[in-house]
Amino acid sequence: MGEAFVTSTSEIQAKSPSISFINSNKEKPLLFADDYTFKLNKITSSTKYWICTINGCAAKVHTDLNNGLMKTVGNHSPLPGKEKLEVREAREKMTHLKKHFLTLNIST
Repeated sequence: MGEAFVTSTSEIQAKSPSISFINSNKEKPLLFADDYTFKLNKITSSTKYWICTINGCAAKVHTDLNNGLMKTVGNHSPLPGKEKLEVREAREKMTHLKKHFLTLNIST
């Protein structure tokens, strides 16, 4: 698992990703940065907190209330290919066992 990190404002200015905003199909705000999509998680009196839309991903973005980039937090952490395959195989096995179990209960 990748370690989380915080990027300071000076580092962001040096390698600032271009960000853009659109609304989702449900009219919720989405932020795009570095080919990733973030959804608005929380708004405080000075900051908007965005979280990556990939399940299990730790990456976050903070913007000011005028949508100016303040900082990025964490790394994108989707499951590696091998782990995704292992998860899929485990789910398929559980589904097969569940169907087999239900068939046994119905017939008894």
